[in-house]
Amino acid sequence: MHIGLSLTPFGHHPAAWRRSSAARGALEFSHLAAQVKKAEEGGLDFVLLADRLGQRPENDLSPLTVPFEPTTLVAALATATGKIGFIATAATHQHEPYNLARRFASLDSISKGRTGWNVVGSEKLERDQEYLDVVSGLWDSWADDAFVYDKALGRFFEPDKMHVLNHKGTHFTVRGPLNVNRSPQGRPVISHVLTASTFEIAARFADVVFLPSSSSEEVKTFSARLNSSLSAFGRRRKDVRVLANIIPMVGNSSSDELNAIPDALEIVGTPAGIAERMQSLAETADLDGFVILPPVAPEGVTGFVDLVIPELRQRGLFRNAYEEMTLRGHLGLAHPDRLERAS
Repeated sequence: MHIGLSLTPFGHHPAAWRRSSAARGALEFSHLAAQVKKAEEGGLDFVLLADRLGQRPENDLSPLTVPFEPTTLVAALATATGKIGFIATAATHQHEPYNLARRFASLDSISKGRTGWNVVGSEKLERDQEYLDVVSGLWDSWADDAFVYDKALGRFFEPDKMHVLNHKGTHFTVRGPLNVNRSPQGRPVISHVLTASTFEIAARFADVVFLPSSSSEEVKTFSARLNSSLSAFGRRRKDVRVLANIIPMVGNSSSDELNAIPDALEIVGTPAGIAERMQSLAETADLDGFVILPPVAPEGVTGFVDLVIPELRQRGLFRNAYEEMTLRGHLGLAHPDRLERAS
């Protein structure tokens, strides 16, 4: 089972900032880093950093409010941890493809292969597909063994292992190559939060697909439809990780409190009961794991790691320790070959 944590200062409940023990310190880097370190202590695969686009309403403090730009925050968190992965959100309509490709390739180098990009599309399918083709192509600018550092021959890299993209499309013209070495994990992981209109983007490009749903039946429906979409694009289900959003609550809680958190499935009960429910849902909905949305942080993070993770381990569902060093390794995703493109 694969498990990620959706990182927020206070938690995902809309009133979490009024309930969290973190108070004013929640918006400081040290508080966010402490949550990530706790997640790493539990062996979680990754931390997901969402982003809120546009202006913040005057009287609204979103539970997703993070006082740092996600990729900048990843760069700092990667140096404060050693094994857990990071998936940062960035929108295709807010960044030029070359700069985004360079930023995530740089993050992957800084983190030694622990980075992923959570794609937020522009709702213009053709443009988004071309954008993703360009970014993936730029990440393939160099072969894995392109840089030889041969002092005797004075050869820094093998020229025939540098690949110039020379992309000329409807929306973008990008020559390349990327001026960052190839990712330690081949390419940064691509993830996408599935919506009713983005099955094609997820099926064509995503290594990890997040299912935002508030009911188990909807999770099963989305999962089945995604499987069909993957087959239509010649991809294998075993090469993609599908994770559902869940709100784990140890003990009792009112349904009104939990229903205020959209696009996530409530799981309430004892640590053993939560672990059993996660196992059952993974099996019946063909899931590879879950993204944890703690209602209140840091309490929800600590409770899940200290109480639920041991139950999952006892059932043989979750790792006892990290076995790999990259995000692809944690997720059991193969090291990708360079994509061959027509010149």
